[in-house]
Amino acid sequence: MIIATHNGKFHADDVLGVALLKHLHPDAEVVRTRDADRLGEADVVLDVGGLFDPATRRFDHHQLSSGARESGILYSAFGLLWQQYGKEFCDGDEAVWQKIDSRLVTAVDAVDNGQDLYTVNDYGTYPFDVSEYLGLFNPLVEGEDFDSQFEVAVGLATQLLLRLRARYAGAIAAERDFLTAYAASPDKRYVVLERFVPHGGIATKQPDLLFTLFPGASGGWTIQTVRPEGSQYGSRKELPQAWRGLTGGELAAVTGVPDSVFCHKAGFIGAAESRAGALRLLELALADTV
Repeated sequence: MIIATHNGKFHADDVLGVALLKHLHPDAEVVRTRDADRLGEADVVLDVGGLFDPATRRFDHHQLSSGARESGILYSAFGLLWQQYGKEFCDGDEAVWQKIDSRLVTAVDAVDNGQDLYTVNDYGTYPFDVSEYLGLFNPLVEGEDFDSQFEVAVGLATQLLLRLRARYAGAIAAERDFLTAYAASPDKRYVVLERFVPHGGIATKQPDLLFTLFPGASGGWTIQTVRPEGSQYGSRKELPQAWRGLTGGELAAVTGVPDSVFCHKAGFIGAAESRAGALRLLELALADTV
């Protein structure tokens, strides 16, 4: 397979587009050119050629036929390729595909088409985004050339795509595990997770949920409050005031739970050495009316 894109200065959309295609077709040859004859010989052409036609695998976006998202953001070459090949990259998982599309691809589309994404507040500072980062690898000093630097940028973009895929695949699997455990809970005010999975966001979406219990990273069991929806901090129901800031024997004396370990002074997290101890703390926290 021959993958063709334009030569000279590169941007995030052609770098990420080639990274996507090269991951799916590792043996493909990448040609950087604007020569019409060489473009005509390529199996896939992106970001050059003046044509968007998925049937012939032409993915330029510099003409009206390439279209736009419902939001009004115009597609870049990477965005067009992601619609066609992104789900294959995500092993058919549409949820992972959608996460990467909304978090990365849409922003690259907008920046490449000159559509402003940011309203600067009183701090007066713009974010340093991935499009600017990848563009930084265009030649800057003597001895660098566009083609070799393009390969460097493609390598970095490939790692970015793979890390995002792993992150979102893990997060979505964790959400599914969490919901399975929560569905089995006899009381919708709490859920017991037999292994830790990241769950802050999905827990907040359950309107009746107050506490989660899970094994601690260094042993023991943790009881944690659930944040209100739309809040980065806070708790729907805090751990009892009398427990806060106490550890070990002091906490055990107040709670009556011999293996109590600690309770944070802000009342959002506590721990016991055993599952049974954590469950007892949960019962007391649910019953607390102060």
